[in-house]
Amino acid sequence: MSSSSSDRLGYPFSTFLDQHSGQLNASAVPPELWHALYRKLADQTFDAGDHFQIICEMDENDEKKTLFVRALEDMHNNDEENIFLIDHFISFPAESARKCVESNEKLPERLAALFGIDDDDCSSEGDEIIEKIETSCEKEEEEHARRLSEPGLPRHESVDARLSSYSVDDPKKTLTERVMRNLWKFAQTYTVSYQLENGEMEKKHVWYVMDDFGSRIRHSGCPNVRIVPLMFLPQNCAYSIMFLTKPVKNDDEITMDWAANVITAENPEWRQYLEMPWAEKDFSSESMVPGAPTLEYFTSGRNPDFLAEEKDQKTCESAIFSAISVLKKQGKIKIFADDTQLTEHLKSRQIEYVDDWKAADVIWMIKHFHDYSNLALENPCAQINQFPFESCITVKDLLAACAMRNPAKNDWYQLTYNLNTQLPEFVARFQNRQKNGEHNVWIVKPWNLARGMEMAVTDDLNQIIRMVETGPKIVCEYIARPLLFPRPDNGNKVKFDLRYIVFVNSIGPVTAYVYNRFWIRFAINQFQLGAYDDLETHFTVFNYLDKEKVLQMKCEKFIETIEKTYPKLKWTQIQKDINSTIRKAIEVAASEPSPRGVAPNTQSRAMYGVDIMLQESPESPDVIKPTLLEINFMPDTTRACQYYPDFADTVFETMFLDEIDPKRVTPI
Repeated sequence: MSSSSSDRLGYPFSTFLDQHSGQLNASAVPPELWHALYRKLADQTFDAGDHFQIICEMDENDEKKTLFVRALEDMHNNDEENIFLIDHFISFPAESARKCVESNEKLPERLAALFGIDDDDCSSEGDEIIEKIETSCEKEEEEHARRLSEPGLPRHESVDARLSSYSVDDPKKTLTERVMRNLWKFAQTYTVSYQLENGEMEKKHVWYVMDDFGSRIRHSGCPNVRIVPLMFLPQNCAYSIMFLTKPVKNDDEITMDWAANVITAENPEWRQYLEMPWAEKDFSSESMVPGAPTLEYFTSGRNPDFLAEEKDQKTCESAIFSAISVLKKQGKIKIFADDTQLTEHLKSRQIEYVDDWKAADVIWMIKHFHDYSNLALENPCAQINQFPFESCITVKDLLAACAMRNPAKNDWYQLTYNLNTQLPEFVARFQNRQKNGEHNVWIVKPWNLARGMEMAVTDDLNQIIRMVETGPKIVCEYIARPLLFPRPDNGNKVKFDLRYIVFVNSIGPVTAYVYNRFWIRFAINQFQLGAYDDLETHFTVFNYLDKEKVLQMKCEKFIETIEKTYPKLKWTQIQKDINSTIRKAIEVAASEPSPRGVAPNTQSRAMYGVDIMLQESPESPDVIKPTLLEINFMPDTTRACQYYPDFADTVFETMFLDEIDPKRVTPI
């Protein structure tokens, strides 16, 4: 008996089914093929070469080659043996694609061969890139000279210098760039789930490129095979499996639908856009203006909030007014809390934790609360740290929907599209800008993840389209001219963003305060346009493995350094503009009735973490313009409580006791 047969006997078919039937059913692999698949996986049988052949076809001038796969015999999809293993050449997370490609000196060459990239292609494309960069540099140099001759803010390193630093003269670099441009035509993805230390389950999306055989199978909207990934648990290793969907004859080309995914199934009318990486078309003349999100969009997949009736809210208003007077006198606050990160730092007043929110003066919850109607009836004196339908301001896609209601009047938020509902309009915008030579770099953000997870900065339309496959995303115009900060530790002029703590005491009308101290998060590397997948250049928030790279600086020192670096910049004016920007965002998010907007509620207060970036105004480079990035529900207050011992007291006094200290908070 062969060793492979012995191994298979030690791994029975029943165990294979227990471990993999869920995957196979989800991928719609016909059950009659499962036993053959089991046998080939257990024996590691890669027999596609016995039935198919890779063809290299040259054009009429014998210059351009085309690679594809054809059948070597007549084959039927009902044949139980016609299922084949395909190995994976490389695997990588989306944010580490370039790092993976550059991890081995020979890998770009091997991938170029896999993608059918010729040296002549690389040379000609390199010339085109250089020509575009040189043309852009000439225009930037003229503009830079004009600005230097005028009074105003001294400029940080200009875009012309950044572009000049991006060279493609190196043939290896040119080849790598060519590979990166083609990568998203060949990459596929699967999802793995794993358990975190706290017991919660986390999902991770893995991208991969199939081996030489799998990568040669071309795209077709009418394919004759399906290829799906399978995680083979005994090896903890992923393979692709290929099976026929219709009979094929000898010499037939083998094709798959590379655009087959959930988004295509849900939006069949989008197929021509989702096929762009393999079948490019021009949509630049189509509408770039997306329609307004439907009412269903604001409610679908979200737990509803139940509002208190107007008469009950009036009762609460009177009850809370009386309750605040009592709390100020007795100095003891009953708190119902499901998170004590902040409340454990309260010092100025005694607190008592209660187990029932009906007995609380303050309800402080990190878990979302929904029944405001019952709250008004059962505990009209209580105040709670949430607003009904505040997801309109704290969830990225809903905030974008609110901000983009009237783009002409929006001067506080970058142009944004929802890729799950507005992909056609975005493709038209991208191609239109590409034709006109306009700034065309975008940042892709998952709206249901935090800490910069699965975010990407790119000028590659194919990559943006493919990223839709790994979950809901929005895409925002990338800030090309951020104000830069000179890091004292490494000397680099880097991007940064600012985290503000904002207290909202009322939505209709807006009554809000900003904590007078803020936090700064710095990138690591010198800012430049280009190398957009360099996380340490283009991102300020991600999980650093090397904690020494994290620069901690108090806001007072930051302001001093900024004003010294840019002598004509006055922080007092910038701060006023930041406050105005934050207020505009809150007002816009509350400008329409729920569920399209945040709902007013007498018992509600809120603390948000608001992220701001500063950029040069497009109208005048001497004007610094604050741009709102996102608003976070119940932000982490660990550093705030460590840096400023009175922070927790400021939160409660501002939100729940109407004690406004201008030394610590400012109305906005």
